[in-house]
Amino acid sequence: MARNIGVRTETTRPAVTPVERIVARLLPSVADLLFVCVLFAVLLGLQGKALGDDGDAAWSLRIGEQILAHGLPRTEFLLSTAFGQPTVHWEWLAQVAYALAARLGGLNGVVALAGALMAATGAGVFAITRRRGVPLLPALALALAAVALTSITWTARAQLFSLPLTLWWSDWIWRYRRDGDTRRLFAFPLVMALWANLHGGFIGGLILLASATAALWLVPRARGRANPRHLALALIATLAATLATPWCLDLWSHILTYARNPLISRYTQEYQSPDFHGAAGLLFLTLAFTVLAAWLWRVRRGVALDALAVVQVGVWTALAFVSVRFVPLWALIATPFLSEALTSAWRARSPAAQRVAPTGSPSGPIMPAVRSALERVARLSRRLEATEARSSRGIWMALALAAVLVLLVNGGALPSTSSPLADARFDARAFPVQAAARLHAEGLPNGTGFTTYTWGGYLDYALPEYRPFIDSRSDVYSQQLLSDYADIVALRPTWQRLLARYGVRWALVPRDDALTQALQLAPNWRCAPADDMGVAILCQRTAPA
Repeated sequence: MARNIGVRTETTRPAVTPVERIVARLLPSVADLLFVCVLFAVLLGLQGKALGDDGDAAWSLRIGEQILAHGLPRTEFLLSTAFGQPTVHWEWLAQVAYALAARLGGLNGVVALAGALMAATGAGVFAITRRRGVPLLPALALALAAVALTSITWTARAQLFSLPLTLWWSDWIWRYRRDGDTRRLFAFPLVMALWANLHGGFIGGLILLASATAALWLVPRARGRANPRHLALALIATLAATLATPWCLDLWSHILTYARNPLISRYTQEYQSPDFHGAAGLLFLTLAFTVLAAWLWRVRRGVALDALAVVQVGVWTALAFVSVRFVPLWALIATPFLSEALTSAWRARSPAAQRVAPTGSPSGPIMPAVRSALERVARLSRRLEATEARSSRGIWMALALAAVLVLLVNGGALPSTSSPLADARFDARAFPVQAAARLHAEGLPNGTGFTTYTWGGYLDYALPEYRPFIDSRSDVYSQQLLSDYADIVALRPTWQRLLARYGVRWALVPRDDALTQALQLAPNWRCAPADDMGVAILCQRTAPA
């Protein structure tokens, strides 16, 4: 007992005055602050950039509007090259959500919905790491790192719905393992019935549940209070819940056909390996190696690893190395396990190294300046912990959402003002915005038109009377069409014959594309600027093919 006299333990809280207690109640919690910052950074900072530069947000809006106006289409209605063919709109519910947001606030509403999903994900990562016993400052740092990795998907698309759902799914498995409450298992099929109608990322939920079942079944000491048999039954029920869509078994047939297309990974950037020369790739590597280092340290000290963490993080690390689209999901799944590993490693260092003598001198040979800095950080951390424990929860999130709603109904401006704070628009340098408006006013040229992969999605939305040759929905048309399109834009020897085969009479193409230069030099084509911004060129065939 004597050796503990005068020692401040980690659980000791500094005294808080009544004034500080009142002020703390008015302050937002860190989770609230993270939510508010991300929400307004997207809505007021990114604005139109959150609509992306690949056309996906545009065709999502067009399909959502079509569903609201005419019901769920069962055939392709956008592309001239696949018109009337049976198709599966597997993200229909997310598209309807974006279309409803657009009806409320135009493109600002679309960006606001995307921002709310991103903000909920960031605040959720922080809340989960705190729930697992991680101190406030490390939890905030790891949450910010996870948010940074999810930012590579910050486009108003259906995949944003998979971010908070993946985070919840992973944490719910961890909670079930902790307390063994079988009532939690009923949530999995219910949430899956929703997720399967929002985005194809629901397959990630199945992978998480299946890998957790395997880990707990094979490693008894990792089960906690969970029952692997009950988890296996939940997996079966969850798999059955994926049929609760308008497409039933056709959804899985569509997904398998899409996954077997070798051209998808060849031409679609998000299906390729991460670029480890960029900031996101380096951050991913840093966090991945930090997880590995923490685990190796535990093994070296003879501490058994958590089989659930090893399997979940291992599976998603392998997927993230294969395709960059899995990196944001990896961040959401791995960050809570990383926080646990780092916290347990710090607390298991040496009990003597964590004690401070009554005089304040450290038990180890630490320089006075370093010791002083660490003590200041520790005091700040304890003060923040005390304030956080007494601060409001969720109130500032609700106020932020109410403020966003006011902005949306006022056209992006504050009440009694005319200058909009939020004015989301598609980037006129990335898309043929002015050219599409001119074609809409003057009328389309005769015959079938051609445009690029990314512009096709924008024209789906901005020029509804036109059926593009192709757009970025690579799951709705044949492998042959994608191959022919690649041959055309790459100017392979058959490019002119392919344009003639598809009956292309005109093309709206980017000014600097190689195809544009070739059409300008072709004897049977006439090209002219399609706008005053130097973005698009309109080329028309002057002689029969």
